[in-house]
Amino acid sequence: MAMRRPHLRLLLPLVLLAACLGLASGTPWAYLENRFRRHHVDFPQSSAGFLDNYCDNMMWRRRIDGTLINTFIHAPMRSITRVCSVGGIHVSNGLRKSIFHFTVTTCRYNPYTNSYTKENYSRHIVIGCWNLLPVFYLE
Repeated sequence: MAMRRPHLRLLLPLVLLAACLGLASGTPWAYLENRFRRHHVDFPQSSAGFLDNYCDNMMWRRRIDGTLINTFIHAPMRSITRVCSVGGIHVSNGLRKSIFHFTVTTCRYNPYTNSYTKENYSRHIVIGCWNLLPVFYLE
């Protein structure tokens, strides 16, 4: 049975929950932007390291290795942030789709090998914005 993509309406509560947690911490969007940066931005692209496995190394280095799927964007933060204003098109409820393609690497966990597999793409990205800053990446 093929996996279905979640509806955007179901993701809105998650974005709002993250926003509320950010507000409770006293630094509303700064916390969420820093989390977005740690989880999704890798510019310039890091080397694979001694294991020659980019995804395993990046997920471990960023301390997000329990995640089943994660995407790294290989672009300067200012280019990604621009999607929240003139570089993106409104999709729904704070989500914006980039006008231009970005080079990304998607890491998917493979339970059979207990490691991550890497897929490189050049594609539009969809991100959640708050106060003109990226705070959520839609896989």
